[in-house]
Amino acid sequence: MSLGIDEIYHIIHMSDDLPPLDSWYDDVFSPRRGMMDNHYSSNEQRYASLLTIGDCVIEALAPSRDVEGWDAMPIGRYYKKFGPHWHSLAWYVEDVGVVWDRLRSRDIRVLRGGGAGATDERPKDFVPIFTHPKDTIAQLQFMQRRTLREPDDYHRAGDVDPRFLPGWSPTWWATNHGLTLERLAYVTIITSDLDRATSIYVDALQGTLIGEGESKLTETRDLYVAIGKQVVVQLSQPLTPDSIAGKDLETNGDTIHAVCFKVRDLSAAERYLKGKHIDIVERDEDTILTDPSTTFRAPYRFTTAEL
Repeated sequence: MSLGIDEIYHIIHMSDDLPPLDSWYDDVFSPRRGMMDNHYSSNEQRYASLLTIGDCVIEALAPSRDVEGWDAMPIGRYYKKFGPHWHSLAWYVEDVGVVWDRLRSRDIRVLRGGGAGATDERPKDFVPIFTHPKDTIAQLQFMQRRTLREPDDYHRAGDVDPRFLPGWSPTWWATNHGLTLERLAYVTIITSDLDRATSIYVDALQGTLIGEGESKLTETRDLYVAIGKQVVVQLSQPLTPDSIAGKDLETNGDTIHAVCFKVRDLSAAERYLKGKHIDIVERDEDTILTDPSTTFRAPYRFTTAEL
């Protein structure tokens, strides 16, 4: 049975404090706002905004360190251990129960939101589920999307993902923004065990292996796996400890490492990034690697390469 994985829901970028991260995204990416802005969740003890950039949504997030007990919650515990970093990857799915069945059949622990822990109870419609990060290398979330007649009340009432509204087009960033951003290219997950990663993302999640190779630029061995209708996951094993990926693996272990956007004009994107005080660490003929210290500790890449 197909898992019915659809488009990306969001990729979480965790930081120390939400307002500076929000302002940085506004300045650098000019995201579409309105789905969720500076939202406080008492259930998760966090502040978050959902920012639409092209065909992708980034969730800017920070633990509510001004609230007593924040560090006992999953987001707070993650922050205390890893600090600012890419946090997790979420998909829309046709039926969250079908995904739950598949995950549990592969002995992947499924968690409830808000720190409720693992559950053996099959979820009801529109209840989000989360994997245990140790079982899927990085934490994954699956969320059943409501129709436009039933706005997604997992967030505030009336909020609707703008990508599913009539007339929406992601092309504005390609033609009107300095990055010349066309779409999400891939999300990089680093691991020391590519065989295990393949068993999770190809076998358990029914992904399709669409490419593999080694990169001199990132100093990694890479597998590209298409999952669902939109997302390509790059499974990467660092080949040297001194690369950005190698340092991240050494410090944080297996995790989501980088987000890469496809751009129309790499030179224009490089000029734009430098103008925003974002440093370029390395580049080749088709891809730029930014310095994580200038992107709130979350590595970004920009590429003209087609997978």
